[in-house]
Amino acid sequence: MRSVAPALLLTVTALAACSGTATPAPAPPRTTAAATSSATAAAAASPVAGCEFYQAADAKAVLGAELKPAPKLTDNEPGKTDTKFTSCVYWTADDQRYANVGYRRALTPAGAADNRSQFTRQRTADAVAVAGVGSDAYWDTPNGQVLVLAAGDALLVISTGIKDAPKAGRSRPDTEKLARLVVAHLPG
Repeated sequence: MRSVAPALLLTVTALAACSGTATPAPAPPRTTAAATSSATAAAAASPVAGCEFYQAADAKAVLGAELKPAPKLTDNEPGKTDTKFTSCVYWTADDQRYANVGYRRALTPAGAADNRSQFTRQRTADAVAVAGVGSDAYWDTPNGQVLVLAAGDALLVISTGIKDAPKAGRSRPDTEKLARLVVAHLPG
């Protein structure tokens, strides 16, 4: 019997991508030596705490349009202790197109194992490998998204698209481009 977890992961991520806008939370003060020594990275990082790995320039490079000032942040698995799964969605200023990155960080060895398992279980027979992104990555054809197993056993679920359009209409080249850009900013 198939687990419902993969479907839940896809559904939660899709809902986060298509939901409305939220008021951005203030960014935490940067006090580490690494953060203070990299003013350029700090300026380019998302203004929303929890989305620091995802830069507006990445979304703009893929969407080719002006963006809303801050991404919408959604905690997709509140209360979980083995993983932290957030979605950060940049919308175009006209609210018609989006670039979504779901980032599921492993907090424990059990969380790392679960991320690897989710990544494997969601790979369908028609998945297409995406070379050069993270430890392993593929285009999930039925759901129109790229899944990436990244450093530290983080799982990324990345999609781009048009508001209210079917998953089948999502752009594989745009989504793969976004995956490459975002993975370059990940810690570790």
